[in-house]
Amino acid sequence: MAQLQGQELRQQLAKDKSHHLPNGRFKNPWNSFQPASWLSYVSYLLFRRSTKLVTQSIEEGRAPEVLVLDTDALSNPPKDKIQFTWLGQSSLFVQIDGANILFDPALSERCSPVQWIGPKRITKAPCAVAELPRIDAVVLSHDHVDHLDWNTLTDVVAKYPEIQILAPLGNGPILKSIGFKNIRLADWWDELEIELGAENKSLTFACTPAQHSSGRGFFDKDASLWASWVVQGSGRFFFSGDSGYSASNNNPTGAKNPAFEQIGKVYGPIDLAAIAIGIYSPPEILDSLNMQPEQSVKVHEEIRSRRSIGVHWGTLAVTEEPVDEPPQRLAAEVLARGHQAEDFGVIRIGETVQQAWN
Repeated sequence: MAQLQGQELRQQLAKDKSHHLPNGRFKNPWNSFQPASWLSYVSYLLFRRSTKLVTQSIEEGRAPEVLVLDTDALSNPPKDKIQFTWLGQSSLFVQIDGANILFDPALSERCSPVQWIGPKRITKAPCAVAELPRIDAVVLSHDHVDHLDWNTLTDVVAKYPEIQILAPLGNGPILKSIGFKNIRLADWWDELEIELGAENKSLTFACTPAQHSSGRGFFDKDASLWASWVVQGSGRFFFSGDSGYSASNNNPTGAKNPAFEQIGKVYGPIDLAAIAIGIYSPPEILDSLNMQPEQSVKVHEEIRSRRSIGVHWGTLAVTEEPVDEPPQRLAAEVLARGHQAEDFGVIRIGETVQQAWN
């Protein structure tokens, strides 16, 4: 009955196209999205706070440890659990029902189509594409350079010319230019059913809302959609992508994004979730686009996640918070809201963990 009610709600939500603009671009349709003003941007550029805390935290070795991949575990995933490996930033290798799925792969030294300019990693990637086991599918949340990495995706399609790649609407042209042939595009609340893996089991990939933006240059702002994802098989996995929660610094009403409660009603409970916890400072610029750790805990609750892992931190020094601040704030909030530490925490880059499903 709960599944039936969830599908009825999904079908109702899918009819809402308020995130589509007449010119073919996209927008965030909620009151929780209150973008920073041009004055805020100018003020930030002119009077930017010191990045001393970021630099100091890196120099003191407070970035996450990078492990050597556990190749035995990756080659022999359990049949009754979701297996999850964090590759840094929002790059994830998820194994479920015999399928190996790569999310937002960004393994280059710099998040840039060219490797002589652009944000440089502060922690090394734990592997190259060639060092991972068989990849059955790639899933993208949006086209920002730290999520859609041209060089990493070029390596993927070179090794797997027929691989399926799933992405939100509007990402077809760039994926075709990289060389992908089997591109599946989705709108919010669309479901894509795909048979994957050595056992050829059917998995359902649900494209779910996120509060963010897109664009890789000056002229393509919001020309493609951004999203979170739910993967349904024997278990359920949620990936937040990049998302804001409530624009507390720009929105005095404190309106929150309703999408996460909706995701929880349609797809919850979630067995394992990867939820962004970093790249949020200064909040007056980023509050509508990225979550602060305290908000990430609310997302964990609203999607009804049994266990969550914090991602989108400790890889790039592109914002002002010290590199180890996100997991510290996360741990404090998890306990403050009455959860156990193991309910929502962080792991090391390259680390593999497992989560049983109900």
